[in-house]
Amino acid sequence: MTTHLELELQDLTRKIMEMADVAIESVEESVESLKNIDVKLAERVIQKDSVLDKLEIHIDEECSRILVTKQPAAADLRLIIAILKSNTDLERIGDLATNIARETIRLEGKSLLKPLIDIPRMAELCVSMIKMAFRAILERDIDAAKSCISIDKQVDELNMQINRELFAFMMEKPTTMTQAFGLIMVAKALERIGDHATNIAERAVYFIEGQDIRHQE
Repeated sequence: MTTHLELELQDLTRKIMEMADVAIESVEESVESLKNIDVKLAERVIQKDSVLDKLEIHIDEECSRILVTKQPAAADLRLIIAILKSNTDLERIGDLATNIARETIRLEGKSLLKPLIDIPRMAELCVSMIKMAFRAILERDIDAAKSCISIDKQVDELNMQINRELFAFMMEKPTTMTQAFGLIMVAKALERIGDHATNIAERAVYFIEGQDIRHQE
């Protein structure tokens, strides 16, 4: 028989997966808006941030209520902690997607320095990482968590590559400085999204194995 606690945990898991879907959509749409300088799409991303904020508050409250009223132990406790902390990461991912969308709005009426290639690639990797991290939690898939963590190096390398290229643009043509700096900030936002996905994957490992792997080399 399914216990009341199990039903509450199932509902909590559904909520965090719903939040992950919204965060993923925000990342994808923010970079798509930048790629095409689509201001209307960027504005939708910014509006969507309030959805993530409301979900964060609701999930925080539910986690706190279950911890206080049910006093879960062992794996159930680790799951709630993983969801509670991942909740914060997803809200910050939404904030970073909003920052990218705001860069699109700043570019309204202008042309990009060049077609974007590496920034969309970073976004694809970040989205894959978020999906892997939550698959790890949902399916207790330790390999998915470790795969997510390993991909973060590729995101970091692309960030450095973008930085080198855009700084070269600024040196050669100072009139590109404002836009180049904005794109550097976009790449930094994506690099941070990768870090948040890594945090979620590390918590998935803790949930599955009871092992804290943060700060390990």
